[in-house]
Amino acid sequence: MKANSNYKLYATLRKLSPKEIKQLKKLLKSPFFVLRNDIGELFEYLSKYVLKDKPFPDKEQVFKYIFPDKKFDYGLLRATMSTLLGLIEEYFLILKQRSSTIRTRHLLAEIYRERDLSKSYQGVVKKTAELLEKYPQRNEFYYRQLLDFQLEEMEFLIENERTKYFDLGNISNTIDIHYLVQKLKHTCAQFSHKQVYNADYDFGLLSHLLAPIEQEKYLSIPAVGIYYYCYRFLTEPEGNTYFMKFKEMLFKNKKYFDSYEIKVLHLHAINYCIRELNKGHTAFGNEILDLYKDGLAGGYLLENGQISQFSYNNIVAAGTRLEEFDWSEKFIQNYANFLDPEHRDRTISFNLARLEYSRKNYDKAMVHLQNSEYKEVLNTLIAKSIITRIYYEQKNIDALFSHLDSFQIYVRRKEVSEFYRTNYLNNIRFVRKLVAFKGGKKQKEILKSEFEAEKILTERSWLLEKLNEI
Repeated sequence: MKANSNYKLYATLRKLSPKEIKQLKKLLKSPFFVLRNDIGELFEYLSKYVLKDKPFPDKEQVFKYIFPDKKFDYGLLRATMSTLLGLIEEYFLILKQRSSTIRTRHLLAEIYRERDLSKSYQGVVKKTAELLEKYPQRNEFYYRQLLDFQLEEMEFLIENERTKYFDLGNISNTIDIHYLVQKLKHTCAQFSHKQVYNADYDFGLLSHLLAPIEQEKYLSIPAVGIYYYCYRFLTEPEGNTYFMKFKEMLFKNKKYFDSYEIKVLHLHAINYCIRELNKGHTAFGNEILDLYKDGLAGGYLLENGQISQFSYNNIVAAGTRLEEFDWSEKFIQNYANFLDPEHRDRTISFNLARLEYSRKNYDKAMVHLQNSEYKEVLNTLIAKSIITRIYYEQKNIDALFSHLDSFQIYVRRKEVSEFYRTNYLNNIRFVRKLVAFKGGKKQKEILKSEFEAEKILTERSWLLEKLNEI
């Protein structure tokens, strides 16, 4: 029985920190939680293996340690393991409750109400109201906790002060706000997922809610307004106006959201800008870099102390596209150690190649490209595109045509999305036309029109620039 044998207990134990293991040892000695010594002994035995990063020991060996006077019984061992897992889950719940003061207060209020302890109940309600008032964020979590608090208070008043007037309008308003935030937030996630995986989603009632949302009453609420504008720019063919309103509102109201949520909102916006940039809308290059700089300054793009190689690549691409070469170089250096060590060297070399190419240091760029082997298909496609441009700039036509042949074979053989396949095959086709061009002014205009008319062509600007130089 090994660590990868899908034993939920052992998989759970391996996620415990040394501090948590110590805490659990104390908990398992409490007669309130455990009445059987074998549970604690099982935990002690297995935790030694976990701390030494060893696989799950032999099941007969475990059983003999726990039940030295009994004949091996796998059913008994499994039942004991299941009981231990249940106690660990109780421990997790205790930790979770301790980490969320507001949610714990809701539960305490409910307990006091059920036990008819009015004074204690009122004390908890007062404290909860103060916590909610001081709570720094005004996001979905806040409105959910506010709604739970209001509903709990209503239950108490119905049971204990039936003749007293209480305002149900506040509860109705909170229900509306919470639902709208939750619905808009989830729909933005659905749409982003749809873009990547071509999933078919029904957005439910949202289309019927857009008119009410557009009232100032709701749009002025940051959590509603930000997700509304996000939904609009993600789903509208011409979403630039909504994007600018989104960006302005987000930058003014970041204090109302946690860092993870701000990161997700940044990524929604960045992915939109990338799609617009791929359509040839070059002004979005500035917007991408603006979002990345803000994300870096706030630390939103780091997760567990690391930056993803994809964000790292996109940041350098945005910086070099806008010719902010010094800033891009500093970024490559300053954030190198934030990359996962597994991808670090090739990610750095890839981006140094991109930077040197942008600076027109073609030989240096080629050295970086040739000294690295890219495992990611998209990085390989980008690297091959850079090599294409370098051969063209250096007028190395024989090498260029040979490279285009192998590039085309690579694109056709690899599993990539239809967008990327179409894009890179179009790029290759038009580079061939550019190199072979021998016509006059009229033929140049015809070729220019072909470049401009192609819907999917990320090298459009470069192709038009090179055509103009002929």
